[in-house]
Parts: sequence; structure tokens; C-alpha cells
Amino acid sequence: MIHAIILAGGWGRRFWPKSRKALPKQLLCLGSRHSSFQNLFAIVKSQIPKKRIWVVANQGYAEILRKQIPSLPRRNLLFEPLSRNTAAAIGLASVIIRKTDPDAITLVLSSDQIIGKKAAFLKTLKQAANKAKEGDVLLTIGIRPHRPATEYGYLKTAKAKKICKVKRFIEKPNLTRAKKYLRSKNYFWNAGIFVWKAETILKEIKKYLPGLYSGLERIEKAWGSPGYKRRLLNEYKRFKAVSITYGIMEKSRKIYTVRGNFPWQDLGSWDNLAQDSGQKDSCGNVIQGLHQGLDTCNCVIVGEGKHLIATLGLRDLIIVHTPDATLVCRKDQAQKVKQLSKNLEKNKRLKKYL
Repeated sequence: MIHAIILAGGWGRRFWPKSRKALPKQLLCLGSRHSSFQNLFAIVKSQIPKKRIWVVANQGYAEILRKQIPSLPRRNLLFEPLSRNTAAAIGLASVIIRKTDPDAITLVLSSDQIIGKKAAFLKTLKQAANKAKEGDVLLTIGIRPHRPATEYGYLKTAKAKKICKVKRFIEKPNLTRAKKYLRSKNYFWNAGIFVWKAETILKEIKKYLPGLYSGLERIEKAWGSPGYKRRLLNEYKRFKAVSITYGIMEKSRKIYTVRGNFPWQDLGSWDNLAQDSGQKDSCGNVIQGLHQGLDTCNCVIVGEGKHLIATLGLRDLIIVHTPDATLVCRKDQAQKVKQLSKNLEKNKRLKKYL
């Protein structure tokens, strides 16, 4: 049977000051009635029974997740005691799914993405699932670039077909290379959406990350027992923080991509919101909240409640206002907001704003 794993961990440092440790970007309602996590969950549950949807998140998000998706069985909320990146999160869900359904096909989705054209998205996932049923392959969804993005990872494929072998992964190229990839038919954005058999990804984890696999096996044996939480914490203390892309996908020889013909937006940074948003005014601004502007173009302006943000003579800026913190930066510096948040964390007086 098909299961879905929704990754809802991490707090999105590049989306500070809206995204905080206690309320991360995937659980925020950014210009919508629902969070990106809720929207993704709604799409998935339209095709997969809730008992086969698994959410992996930080223990600190337990209360808000239960409020946002009250219909999900509690056993399907898998909370990590420590943050150890996506290889551990995916591995955790995979061993628990394997224990309940040894032949499971799993869809792995990130909750900080915005998906358009639901029917086309679900069709792509079905095509990937059918390919996964054929054998031991790992599939990733590739999105045809519509701009020379330097903040995304890319896939180079053998041929420009619907489903084809991945020749290599490319991490965040410079602008010159991104423009080259945009012109080629063999390069795609790596959407971070994966499809495979649970057993197949666990075999690859065993091969390339043996220490992680050994710990996951011990967690699997403890699942459902009184000692599960203690075992989980002890193993997570030993795990290294490794992404699934770096730890497995860049090394495995079993990687294929399925081309996704649907709108896709990654909430990686405020600049991503500006670049890929379809909701811009006549001057190219993305506005959320109360704003009055004059001669203001190509800006991201986000406010809250009745607080008015007034701008005059601005170009290519990001302005994000919250009750206790305000960010102002150039759009081309948006990726550095992560470093700014780390600097706040080092400051005893300022880390309360995270």
C-alpha cells in the first residue's frame, strides 16, 4: 500500500522574523487561511487514508500540529527528540512504516512547499509510485526551471523524458550556471519530493549511512513498547545531522526523476516568496498586511493586524514587521537572514526574539 511521510520539522531561519522556534514557517498562515502544512495535508488525505499518513516533526510542535490536523491518529505523529536533518526523519518514519506494512511504497513530502494544480501533482505522484513498484529505485520529482534560481538544488538527467535516470545532483549553482541550466532541457529543480519502497530507502541507508541504520533498527524494535521514547532519545543523541540528499541521493546509483508539470514553490526564504509568487501588484510587489506605497517596486512587504507599513521610493527590499521584531534587507541578501538569526542566537539579550 501507499503511505505518505510529511516532514514538518525545522523552524525556517530564513523566514525570520515571522518564522520562530515556537511557530515555524510551515505552520504559519502566510497570505492564506491555512498553513502550507495544512494545505499539503489536505491534498494528501484526498488520496491516502489518514491511517497511512505519517508526520515527522520536532517534539516542541506537538500542540500546534494537533490543532492544525486534529483528525490525524496520534500514533501517526512521530516526534523527534532532537533535530538531525532529513535522513534521520525519513529513516524514522520508514522503519515504523516497514514494521506495519513491509511492502509499503512511501511518498516523502516537505511541508514548507506550495503545490499548485492538485490533479497534475497527484498524477505525477501516481506515475512515480508505479515506477517504484517495478523495482528497487529511488525517485525524486524534478521541476522544469522557469528562472535561473541560485537558491535551489538541480538534477541533471540522462534524457529529457517524463521518467529518466538522474546523472548527478548539483547544489545551488552560481548565476552563470543557473542561466545555462535554464536553457538546457536536461536540468530540473530538485523539489525534495521523493517516492520509493520503504525497504529500498532503508537498504540504501544501511549501505551509505550504516550507523544511522543500526540506530533505526533499534528504534524499530522498541516501537510500541514502554521503552520507546527512551530508546528514541538515546539513538538520536548518536545520530549525525545529515540530509537525505547528501547522505543517500548523491551517492546512490538507483536514482530516477519524474518530471512534475505543476506549479511548485519552495518557502525557503523571503526572496523565494517574491520570485515565485503569483500574487504581485502592478509594481511587482508581494504585499501581505496593511500597506500604502508610493514609487515602491519589486518589494516584499509583510505586516500584521492594523499596523500600517508606508513606503516611499523603495526598490528590491524585504520588509517584514511583527509585534516584537522587524526585518529590513535587500532582496539579494535574503539568503543571509539565516546567518542573522544565528547571530541573534549567540546574543544572550537578543536570542529571545527567535
